[in-house]
Amino acid sequence: MESRRKAGTGHRERLEQKHSRGRESNATVINTQELTQHKERGRIAACSLAVHSETVRSEVNRLAALAGIDIVTVRSGMAPSAVLNLREVDGSVPQVEASFHPAYAPYFATGRITLSLREEAEDVLELMLAAGSTQRGTIVGVVGIRGGIGVSTLASWLARDLARAGETCLLDLDPLSAGIDLLLGLEGAPGLRWSDLAEDSGALVPGRLNAALPSLGALRVLSADPRGGAPRGGGLGVDAIAALSQANEVTVLDIPRSGIDAGTREREWLQWCDVVVLIVGAGLREIQQARRAISLLPGEIPLVVVGSGVSGGEAAALAEALDVPQVMPLRRLRTLDQDLSHGVRVGDRTRCATARDVSRIGVICREAV
Repeated sequence: MESRRKAGTGHRERLEQKHSRGRESNATVINTQELTQHKERGRIAACSLAVHSETVRSEVNRLAALAGIDIVTVRSGMAPSAVLNLREVDGSVPQVEASFHPAYAPYFATGRITLSLREEAEDVLELMLAAGSTQRGTIVGVVGIRGGIGVSTLASWLARDLARAGETCLLDLDPLSAGIDLLLGLEGAPGLRWSDLAEDSGALVPGRLNAALPSLGALRVLSADPRGGAPRGGGLGVDAIAALSQANEVTVLDIPRSGIDAGTREREWLQWCDVVVLIVGAGLREIQQARRAISLLPGEIPLVVVGSGVSGGEAAALAEALDVPQVMPLRRLRTLDQDLSHGVRVGDRTRCATARDVSRIGVICREAV
């Protein structure tokens, strides 16, 4: 996944250039693919802090919130316990000494650097962003075999269900979307949409971007609006996925059907997923489409197949027709359109058959990762 290897390296390169004179840089990524493997094995936290003053603690926590990472407080003198290790340095101004964990020597330059939290806060943030690039939450992609099969509805409902367990973000990646925020009653809510982000706006700071999005409880949403949707392929979509997956426990992607085809730029978004939910139908033509889609999807990414509008018995027959271990049923909510017109949001109904099906799909997604 070349995009994952390259994402977010620019800010670290700039920091290396800035400190190339008189200081040994700590901020060059060589290969982030194996860095992600460190995170997935749960070996190490993103950032630790040895601190004795509230001033330094407060400022470091502020920067960490912008970077979308958590700070682990440690005792001074302890061995490095995180990707990035900060230690308060006594002086007339608040400052920290920064160094990367020795286990990450193949990826980040070695050495130590002392930074003022007043004059060089941006540089501390750069280092946190570098450390944060090794950490991310689970990414769930939702895609359908055809338009109108309910991808946006399931993505929205699934995101709301997952948000009950922790911070979650929903990304509306369909370039032709009218706005997934309409399904959640957030079309009038303040916050950034795709049209507010620019390709040339520089690195997206995870915590800052996440905090600027419309929210519904623990769910943040990056949506299209009447001005436009996600740019087709390109770096901005990848940058948003990279940033928001650092700031959230789960990130749900509403991926256009073109993402199934390996020859499209939208496929890059699908490659970021830890698990892919494929929505299929039970009609003869839909079964043929589903077989084709399954053959095109990356074999290394866990796949959850969902049958739109089918019951449990129909799902079992569909699984046999598709030669897959399981098809999860997703019964239709017949009042959906009426609900939306009366201000009832997708996911508000928690006791219906559809809600139970969505919850089971969420459990399967968590187990698949």
